Amino acid sequence: MQGGIEIPELSPIVVPVFVSHLGCPHRCVFCDQTQFADPVAPEGVSEVVSAFISSCREPHQRRRLIAFYGGSFTGIESRLLERYLDEASVLVKTGVVHGIKASTRPDLVTPEVLDRCRDAGFVEMEIGAQSMDDSVLQASRRGHCASDTVRAAGLIRTSGMKLGIQIMPGLPGEDRESFKWTIDNVLRLKPDHVRLYPTVVMRGTALERRYRAGKYSPLDLEEAILRCLYGYARFSEAGCTVLRMGLPPSRDRDIVAGPYHPSFGFLVRARACRIMAGMLMERFGSPLELEVNPAGISELLGYRNENIGELRFIYSFNDRLPRGYVQARNAVERGCLQLKDIIEYIL
Repeated sequence: MQGGIEIPELSPIVVPVFVSHLGCPHRCVFCDQTQFADPVAPEGVSEVVSAFISSCREPHQRRRLIAFYGGSFTGIESRLLERYLDEASVLVKTGVVHGIKASTRPDLVTPEVLDRCRDAGFVEMEIGAQSMDDSVLQASRRGHCASDTVRAAGLIRTSGMKLGIQIMPGLPGEDRESFKWTIDNVLRLKPDHVRLYPTVVMRGTALERRYRAGKYSPLDLEEAILRCLYGYARFSEAGCTVLRMGLPPSRDRDIVAGPYHPSFGFLVRARACRIMAGMLMERFGSPLELEVNPAGISELLGYRNENIGELRFIYSFNDRLPRGYVQARNAVERGCLQLKDIIEYIL
């Protein structure tokens, strides 16, 4: 229940309201927020929300949330913040939406601002941890340390809101062990969900200048897939939802270098299927008839069927695979193979 409204248990509608760069006191090396459009003004929130919801299928049968993205919401100047909260709160009270969420920096989370956000109808706060390695945070000019993330996560939990955490594999100074350290320490915070955004070099950033000067090398696509798969498997094992892996396609024209792919999340999940299939082939031999839930068959086949080609090469399939080597069956439950079983084979 939220404000006396029963929330339907269906896929939610998340209305993005961009407050580009508002509240951010730092310019991180990877940040290109100044290239975004002007932030939505408080008075424009209602119009944005109404237009977005009206474009969705069966909007009144789904949970509806306002999401303030693109800046550090809790760091917005207090009077302007109050205007945003007032506008969003009205939409909660009138039943247009069921709740509010936002992203922010961990060093800008205080008990006072969380209380105000909760009173306005907030149900979730997402913090941009990016890394839990202080040397990586310093090299990235984040302006906060890992202990700020620990403190902020505790405050959000105490407030009763859901906790989300963003991680950026491949930041300056990070190696595999540093990334594993980040995953270990984020898991200790028990987030409800995480997002994994492999670091890419965006036009007009300090990171682009480092890259062109030969002082920074982004992850290649293969390494980014492996690191994100490791995080995906670890978080899934812990019951934490991975909401997104990789940048949305809308940003591709601003990318100078780095492990960008329009279907990055699919590549990660498909790699998990390839590893699982390989483990089964090592155990039972090949060719092997695989049964998979229809919802997962594309991930088993891989991007442009590359999984099948790779497995044929590694396990020496004879010419053509037997007809029906992959069967889609509704009786096969999704997730029968456990991601935890492949963790040791990833990094």
